[in-house]
Amino acid sequence: MLTEEQTVKAFEIMTDYFYRAGVLYSTSETGEGYLAYWEKKTKPAVCPALHMVKRFLCELPLKASLAVMQNGGEQYAKIFKKEQNYIAVSMVVVLREFQGKGFMHRVLEQPFAEAEKKNIPCVLDTDTLLKVRKYICCGMKLCGEKKLKHGISLYTMSYNVPAGKRGCI
Repeated sequence: MLTEEQTVKAFEIMTDYFYRAGVLYSTSETGEGYLAYWEKKTKPAVCPALHMVKRFLCELPLKASLAVMQNGGEQYAKIFKKEQNYIAVSMVVVLREFQGKGFMHRVLEQPFAEAEKKNIPCVLDTDTLLKVRKYICCGMKLCGEKKLKHGISLYTMSYNVPAGKRGCI
């Protein structure tokens, strides 16, 4: 488990990576909410990734770095093994003062629209059942659960593309 300070540092490092990689987006210039997403088939930029790894290793203890760098890629590979491509959402943030006002829907509009346009799933992982319920209200479906250490679960969600198009596998 990470300390609160390590969690904040890890979030800062990942946000910096998303920005450098060009996959960090905002709802508007006001910045009510932010998200990071990309297509699976898109190759990640090497320099931002190396910079992120270096920062993790220099700014966090090794054990914390390894805990953070584990992701849901293995879960996606199992659930979406037949998919050639999908939209992967890695970070969804709605600033506290805008929570409860529909901004999560606005944050997710762009990746959902891209998924519909390309007829591919939009997927993300989350770590609490409260967030699962919020994503379901935004039109997503729970597709999988992976048990992690310390009784924590990682829940994989998929965007429910409207009738006649692909949904959760």
